Amino acid sequence: MPIDQEKLAKLQKLSAANKVGGTRRKINKKGNLFNINDKGDSRLQTELHKLHPLTIEDVAEANFFKKNGKVLHFKNAVVQIAPQCNVTVLHGQPKENTIHGLYPSVASQLGNQELDYLTNLAHKLENERTILDQLVEGDTRTKE
Repeated sequence: MPIDQEKLAKLQKLSAANKVGGTRRKINKKGNLFNINDKGDSRLQTELHKLHPLTIEDVAEANFFKKNGKVLHFKNAVVQIAPQCNVTVLHGQPKENTIHGLYPSVASQLGNQELDYLTNLAHKLENERTILDQLVEGDTRTKE
C-alpha cells in the first residue's frame, strides 16, 4: 500500500501541534525533615497524657549523670511529672558533656554538700578510669 508523502507530512504537522501526554518528569516530594521521630513521640505523648502529668515551668537546665562519666545537659527543659506513677519526663535537646566541662557553670548554683558530692563523684570516676586503663594495658601485655 503506497503512502502519500504530502498527506503524511500534513498529518505529522497537525500531530506536532496537538501534543498528548505530559513531560514525564518526576515530582520531588520533600517530607518533613525535622520530625523524623514524630510517630514515637506521639505515642509517648499519648501514653504520658493518660497519666495526667503536672508540667513544671521555668526549668533553666537539667543534668543527667551517666555511669561512664558523661553528663546529659538539657538547657531550657520542659519537665512533666506524674508522681502517682513515679514518672518524670524531660523534653528538650540534650547535649553530652563531661563532668569536668560542666563543673564551672554548675559550681555557683550548688551548696556545700552538693559541691562536695560532685567533687567526690568526679574523683571516683577519674580513679575508675585509671584502674580500667591499667587493666586494659595489663590485658594487652599478656596477649603479646
